[in-house]
Amino acid sequence: GGELVSQNSWKTIMIETLKLLKSKQCGTVAKTVLAQLHGRCFTLTNTMESVSHVLGVGLAASAGKGRKSRMSLAMESPKPRKTSANSANSIEVIEWLAETTERERNLELIDPILDRNGLSMLINLFFSHVDHRDQRCRKNVLDGLMHCVLYGVQRLELDLTRVMRMCSGLKETNPKGWNQIFQNVKVVLEEEQR
Repeated sequence: GGELVSQNSWKTIMIETLKLLKSKQCGTVAKTVLAQLHGRCFTLTNTMESVSHVLGVGLAASAGKGRKSRMSLAMESPKPRKTSANSANSIEVIEWLAETTERERNLELIDPILDRNGLSMLINLFFSHVDHRDQRCRKNVLDGLMHCVLYGVQRLELDLTRVMRMCSGLKETNPKGWNQIFQNVKVVLEEEQR
């Protein structure tokens, strides 16, 4: 299944499928198809550029391979931005991204797995919609950030405080949301260690 991602047409297929999540007629089928392909054909690592394109977030440039200056930029905690007009209907994409982050965290084998830079880019994608006017979207942003923190701690074996520092932009603009994520992560980690 992984060879599908290496095809030239994959990016276009992924972008168009993600766009279908927004469709009333096709959204459910698109979600099902993406769920069936996730883990077998693609992971968050090799999909980040397509997702950022659909969300209208300028992460595609920082997804380049081997660019140290851009990698260090991606590691800084981003400041949450106001969402642009064309991302007004990206609620379903953010919801899918949050669910997929959680699903991937629970996969037995993730190949390729997000690295620290990829995790930072994923956090950036959620930050780009933190001030969205839709309450459901804002809830999915906080859920997605929580799943990112858990992914970082459990799959990348990063220290909890270090991963929470990657979300420090949220602490400045929404301290209550940041604290909620921190508390929820601690509860999940305690429950899963039992």
